[in-house]
This record gives sequence, C-alpha cells and structure tokens, in this order.
Amino acid sequence: MFKFNFDVENEEEPEATKGPFTETSVQKAEQEDSGIVKEIVWYEAEQIKPNKTALSRLDLYELNAKDLKVGSTDIRHLIAGFLLEDIKIHGELESRDIKKSEESHSDLIIGVYEGGAKIWECTDDLLMYLSENYENSYWNDKRVLDLGCGSGLLGIYALQCGAKVDFQDYNKDVLEQITIPNVMLNVQADLSDDEKLAFLEDNTSFYSGDWSHFAQLTLDTEKYDLILTSETIYNIENQQKLLDTFSSRLKADGTVLVAGKSHYFGVGGGLEQFVDVIKQETTFVSKNVWQADENVKRGILKIKFK
Repeated sequence: MFKFNFDVENEEEPEATKGPFTETSVQKAEQEDSGIVKEIVWYEAEQIKPNKTALSRLDLYELNAKDLKVGSTDIRHLIAGFLLEDIKIHGELESRDIKKSEESHSDLIIGVYEGGAKIWECTDDLLMYLSENYENSYWNDKRVLDLGCGSGLLGIYALQCGAKVDFQDYNKDVLEQITIPNVMLNVQADLSDDEKLAFLEDNTSFYSGDWSHFAQLTLDTEKYDLILTSETIYNIENQQKLLDTFSSRLKADGTVLVAGKSHYFGVGGGLEQFVDVIKQETTFVSKNVWQADENVKRGILKIKFK
C-alpha cells in the first residue's frame, strides 16, 4: 500500500514541510489493489462561522504558537506538532478527516482529506514573494481569496496588510481546528471577544468543500482582486476545477498567484504540466515570476485573464 509519508514538523524543525509528494494516496492505492475504482463524492461547500468556542481556547493557542516574520509583517500561528496531537486527543466528530489522515499516516486521502493540517514549503515561497513585490498600499480595499488555505498563512498575511480575505479549504475541520484559530491569533489582542468576532465578520469569510461547489456557493458575492494558492496543483484531475474557480471568482483585472513544485512524483501534477494545461485553454495567460532550482524545483506563476 502506498502512502505519503511525511513527519510532522515541530519546534526544532523548519515549519514548512519540504518533501514533495512521492507516492499515491492510501485511498487510491486501495482501489487499484482491489481492482475496483470507486466514484469520488466530493464534499459540498458550506460557509463556516467563527464562534466563541474557538475564542475560549485562545489562551491555550497563544501558549502553543510561534511567530513568523514576513518582511515587516508578523504572523502568529499554531505549532503543527501541538495542533495534531491536540486534535488526536481531544478532537471528536469535528476533526474526523484530520484524524483519518493521522491514523492512515497519509497526507492525502482523495475525496476525504487534502493535506490542510501541514504547512507546505511553497507557502513560504509565496509569502516571501508577496512581501518583496507588493507594497503595503496595494492591499487597501482589496478582496483576496486564500484558496486551499490550510493553515491560512497567505490569507493572514493579506489580512495583516489591510485586505479583506476569504479562506477556503476542502476540509471543514481544517478550517475549524487550524485556520480559524490561526486567524484569531492575529486579531488585535486588546479587543473583546465580541469585537474580535465583529472584526472577523466584517473582514473575513471561511468556506469548506470542493472548489466547484465553492464557486457555485459564492456566485453572487463580490469577486476577488487577488487569488493566492499554494501546493494545489498536484492532482491533475482537479486542475480544471481549479481553473474554473479562477474564472468564476476572479475580477476581470485580477491576478492569481500559484506556488508549487515543478513536479509532484507519484501524482503527476506540477508547474510545468499546469502551464501546458493553461496554454490549451483560451481563458488565461501565465508567467513564471519566481523559481528556485535547489533541491526540489519550485516556482510561482502569475495568471491573468487574456
């Protein structure tokens, strides 16, 4: 049986998980071994509301958080090792997908879990790129989508810089147990609980579910000036849904920034392959605006409407 085998990062290690996907998922391997290909039923989209239950644990989160400096911007986020251990001990139904991942020792269970509990290397790349290429004044009055957000660091950075940000992740429990707590860690500390919730209500939204369902759910909401997404192109079968989401939710003059590895071994996707898919379409143009060639090749694509 094949699995993604990655160690959970801790305080002694770099926060970003650096290994590329190396083998196929547990679920897919089981299907191939049995000779039965099951239809994947993707989760419907829904909006998730922050609540006082998460705020009640903020003191615990503060004790188990670390600081990340991105340019001149400070971001606090939960230490993944603590987070996953806490979920395994205390999480019940609300953490079912993350627990399945941990029990299976797999970072990807197709249709069930999409790796949102870890911070992947290309997120750091995109944070660095944003801090070096986007002035503070850019973010004023901007609407930003952190698509496939996981820990939410990209969206938190944009929020700290003054944008209004929506966070989307496939798994509801990732949003409730990881993303929303991380966002709350970065809300002004001297606000009351009611004021913190009001700030989140005015400046953020959180959505779970499949991309195509998310695009349909938010069809009547304002489109985005900037869509940020990292390590979301590994599954070739989902790339068209990703592009369709860009097309549906991006403003006519908006920009998408996609960070990823050149190739994801075992699952087929990668930046070079994704560029070919974009070229075959008639909707977008892409430009490679950043790349790293050491170890695993990585890069950032800027995508705009033709």
